Amino acid sequence: MTNSPIQKPNRWVGVPLVLTAGVFWSTSGLVYRLIEAATPWQVLFYRSAALSLALFLLLSIRYRSRMIRALMSCGQSAVIGGLCLATAFTGYLLALEHTSVANAMFILAVAPFSTALLGWLILKERVANYTWGCLIIAAIGLAIMSGKELSLGRGLGELFALLPALGFSGLTISLRIRQGTDLLLTIFIASSFATLFAVTGITMTGSGIILEARDLILSSGMGLFQLGLGFLLYTAGSSHLPAVELTLLSLTEIIVGPILVWIWVGEAPTRSSLMGGGLILGSIVMMALLGSVRTKDRN
Repeated sequence: MTNSPIQKPNRWVGVPLVLTAGVFWSTSGLVYRLIEAATPWQVLFYRSAALSLALFLLLSIRYRSRMIRALMSCGQSAVIGGLCLATAFTGYLLALEHTSVANAMFILAVAPFSTALLGWLILKERVANYTWGCLIIAAIGLAIMSGKELSLGRGLGELFALLPALGFSGLTISLRIRQGTDLLLTIFIASSFATLFAVTGITMTGSGIILEARDLILSSGMGLFQLGLGFLLYTAGSSHLPAVELTLLSLTEIIVGPILVWIWVGEAPTRSSLMGGGLILGSIVMMALLGSVRTKDRN
């Protein structure tokens, strides 16, 4: 019996997969705006429950009778990562309820910088000088966006939008602590926690779980396609690409999302959103490119 050959990285496979994943993720704001009456907690419930069910079926096929053992062996880091990702899922929907899609997505884009800071604090990873410089630029962009909202007596949405950025960073750190953990198992744990968060929110607000057919389909579709299929495509593509390209290509979510909402529902980003978001996206591109150059120099 011969061993099957190890698949070599292929950019022609990885690039389309990651780009498509970003496009799927970018539809979240548009779909949420098309929902007519459901509350954020109701959307979170059906979105997370649908994702949990889909992942349970997929993981059952992958692990068969070892499904429970695989979950039990994930370890504390996977549970912490799942909690962080569940917080990201929750915070993002609450942000969409209180601010524009552009603001929510641009603020979500600061995740690479919060990851660098958490890695510095928790894992004692060195932060390069250029990363600090890019972080300052991103902070200025964030201040421009949030400052405008605060001057209008708002800003709650921007605060909620920081939760997914921090949540994704926490997930990244947890995966670094225990490398080799199946990401889909961690996402399943996250979707299960998010479902519990949604039940708590529904109970506290008394909104109930009964939705109109349109809202039910859109909310569940966000879990199955926008999140579920997006994560599957990204996971498949990530094995073919270096980190710098993953960072840059996944920016399609942040760029395409506000454009879709602008075209379909007429939610145009403000000047402060475009200015601040531009600084944030520019700082990410700069950090990714400088990091790539530094890696090549070392090699």
